[in-house]
Amino acid sequence: MELDKIIGQSELVGYLKRLITHDLVGHAYALSGPEGIGKKTLARAFAKDLLCQNPNSYNCNCISCRTFNSGTNPDFFQVVSDKKSIGVDSIRELQDHAAHRPTYGNRKVYLIPDAELMTPQAQNCLLKTLEEPPKYVIIILLTTNFEALLPTIQSRTVNLRMTPYSDEEMRMIVGSRHNIPNDQWEFILRFSSGIPLNAIRMIEEGAITDLRAQVFQLFEKSDDLNYIENFRKTLLDNRENIPAVFDILLSVYRDCLVLKLGMEDRLINSDKKGIIKHIASSYQKHNLFEKIANLERMRRNFSYNINLQLGIDTLLLEIQEV
Repeated sequence: MELDKIIGQSELVGYLKRLITHDLVGHAYALSGPEGIGKKTLARAFAKDLLCQNPNSYNCNCISCRTFNSGTNPDFFQVVSDKKSIGVDSIRELQDHAAHRPTYGNRKVYLIPDAELMTPQAQNCLLKTLEEPPKYVIIILLTTNFEALLPTIQSRTVNLRMTPYSDEEMRMIVGSRHNIPNDQWEFILRFSSGIPLNAIRMIEEGAITDLRAQVFQLFEKSDDLNYIENFRKTLLDNRENIPAVFDILLSVYRDCLVLKLGMEDRLINSDKKGIIKHIASSYQKHNLFEKIANLERMRRNFSYNINLQLGIDTLLLEIQEV
């Protein structure tokens, strides 16, 4: 089975394998979880096994698997939208495809990534298929927010939640793609929160590592007005980095709080323990809780398109304020 190649999510993978083995597959499933947790990877493995003519084979070479691997399997259909939403036309295209019987086996699989982007009209259109699906049709929705779907869609879909990976699983997933020095693993594992794409982006883009170094310098040079002004200009010129700066700052104050609670072995920024201790010495526990709450509030404000310059100035003042 292709599902045997999936790292982690053992309970969920086991459940999907049992559905196939015992022929208990339903008509509609949703894989939900944070962005970057691997929903599409798992969904495609499930879809391939659903269509496979020899699902118990580890490396099957049946025509269904060969065409699936090449992206030409006529019994697999993925909804694609280049817009910020999935409209009713995309769902009607799916329904037109589903009107024809399978080519190779006894199933057809339909994958809808970012299902929460379906408009209400698109969801209501899909509902018609979910209420009276052809016996050979299986629909898999991928979503970061299952609750954002219409209740009528939710009630007709089995929601399968994906959970963050363990450190060992993350090492296997990320380590298979990148050779990471041992001294960098700790921060990558803690900061990525068990989500592979977070770790992969950190490594491939490098921006997080650079921003992290700048943020820690900001704490070390809190009285250096020139450095603060340069950092301010950097944020003004690179607005896309602001969410990552908030993540890094929150990890710093969270580490300070963890340190004060006597859990030094749980630091995210364990390689910066000396600086963390220095920052923590300036705060009481209740002050750190306030810092974290203020930063979370500021991050929400940025998402509401507040004045960029004012927002950055307020953020820098919050960091400097002890």
